[in-house]
Amino acid sequence: MAPLLGRKPYPLAKPLAEPLGPGEEVYIVEHTKEAFRNKDEYEARLRRYEERIWTCKSTGSIQLTHKEAWEEEQEVTELLQEEYPHWFEKPILKMVHHNTVSLDKLVEMAWVEILTKYAVDEECDFTVSQDKSLRAKVAKIHPLEHPEGEAGEKKLEGSGCFPIQRLMVCSLVIATMSKCP
Repeated sequence: MAPLLGRKPYPLAKPLAEPLGPGEEVYIVEHTKEAFRNKDEYEARLRRYEERIWTCKSTGSIQLTHKEAWEEEQEVTELLQEEYPHWFEKPILKMVHHNTVSLDKLVEMAWVEILTKYAVDEECDFTVSQDKSLRAKVAKIHPLEHPEGEAGEKKLEGSGCFPIQRLMVCSLVIATMSKCP
């Protein structure tokens, strides 16, 4: 993900197309790995990146330098990968794709999905008896007869996630939404 400039993604410079000639210098922006042949273009890009006009796409933090926003996004991405394993991606993607409800409602729905339901490929402990359990992986989900309706709404009312968890689920929803076509 790239930081936002004025609520819009700011495109990175295109990779250099031609191989370097003998003695030709290349200027590289350290944190983005963008490469420039022209020193003036490189310095103009650096000046732009040093301005406190950038927004972190994942957290919404504003008035950052490009590097600060870039690093914050990388941290959030790593944190999401650690906290929310890949098996949550598909159910959340299905939930947010073409959904028109508010981001707050999507976050609540994702929170309930993560906390109350198993996902295919999810690893869990299967209790065989009181003193024996086995490590298991969910292979298939058998849907309930009435998966939506009043019961689902009541779950949402009492879910009440903590602020940091809400931020992480919000970032997960936003990251998933960015994968939607």
